[in-house]
Amino acid sequence: MLRQATYERNGRSASISVERIDTWFETTDSVINFPGLVELEGDHMFLSYHHGRHGGHEPLELAVSDDAGATWREAPDDHPMVYIHPDTGRKGIEFASGVLGYPRDDSIVHIDHDTVELSDRWKDRTSGSYHEMGQVESPTFLWRRWSTAGEPLEKHTFKVRDLPFARASYQSYSSLIELDNGDYLTALEWVDLLPADEWSTDTRGRIRKTRIGVFIVRSSDQGYTWDFVHKFDAGEVNPVYGPGDRTVDEGFDEADLVVTANGDILCVMRTGSYSPMFQSRSTDGGHTWSEPTNTGWQAVKPRLTLLPNGILACASGRGAYGHPQVTHVMLSLDGNGEHWETPFAFHTRGGCSYTSKMYRDDRLHVIYSDSDFTRELGTIGLPSQRICRAVIDVQSPAT
Repeated sequence: MLRQATYERNGRSASISVERIDTWFETTDSVINFPGLVELEGDHMFLSYHHGRHGGHEPLELAVSDDAGATWREAPDDHPMVYIHPDTGRKGIEFASGVLGYPRDDSIVHIDHDTVELSDRWKDRTSGSYHEMGQVESPTFLWRRWSTAGEPLEKHTFKVRDLPFARASYQSYSSLIELDNGDYLTALEWVDLLPADEWSTDTRGRIRKTRIGVFIVRSSDQGYTWDFVHKFDAGEVNPVYGPGDRTVDEGFDEADLVVTANGDILCVMRTGSYSPMFQSRSTDGGHTWSEPTNTGWQAVKPRLTLLPNGILACASGRGAYGHPQVTHVMLSLDGNGEHWETPFAFHTRGGCSYTSKMYRDDRLHVIYSDSDFTRELGTIGLPSQRICRAVIDVQSPAT
């Protein structure tokens, strides 16, 4: 056992421990980051990860495992989940971002991180920044579905009906959840380019030129058509501090959704690298949502899992740029996100703190990077760059 902690609240207790950490990929040649895991049938898995420090369009690696991650090999070009862009030759799909879901029909679904319009324009990177090139009035999203064997089942595009944004850039990070009535629910995000007189300085001293928010969408026909439901916009509450008493660095972004122990739907969102995550709750099946509130802990790209013992887990992390990062799991003992305990940090070196996760063999598996993400290769002093898996045990006595 590498590390452990115990929590108690309102008559319930839980213990969390790291059973082991496995190195899945290791190199001394480049920084590697942003792991995105897809679970296939049996012990088969598919993984994407990036080379580079997040400068834009870093090379993408795609790998497959047939033994639950014990060994990995490069995904062959003819693998049904490998996409090679016909113009650029660049490999996809990047599963660290976009919407990923596992509906009850035993399929795997994904909505691309970029809109179709941005994917076409981004081939020419000389005509503007990422979000400048992504500005559209009516975005088009790309949907894919595979079998659990990884065989392609369908691919189509869709637009979201009744979007309230006149013109924006769009991206996504959330899970897709299927409700009891068969509806699909997920979270997307929009990015407005602000006029120059509304630019501000963020906590890192950078000029903030964009306004970011999250919005909920729903499909009642298995992903063919989608409707706008609700938006979370920190700027509408307060352009500087957002809801609550802590500075919101970026706005709301990188959301994730989960159905909690009592049947509520919880949306947890990043607000920046230094500001805390916020969350909103729906008690009526995702139709209406509460005003976002402060979770108390800063992190990026939350990954939510309701464990079989009724405890809600959130894998995430972050630290100051140019310094070692913290990757952690925080627990809500009530299973509903009413209160989050102090995060359980299992990794305190370099890394992007973007995680993927799965639950198998009665354990929470968190996939993360151990790398020089925020500095050039070798400057933090790591002997190698790694993509790792932490196997985490969360136990709670029956109450």
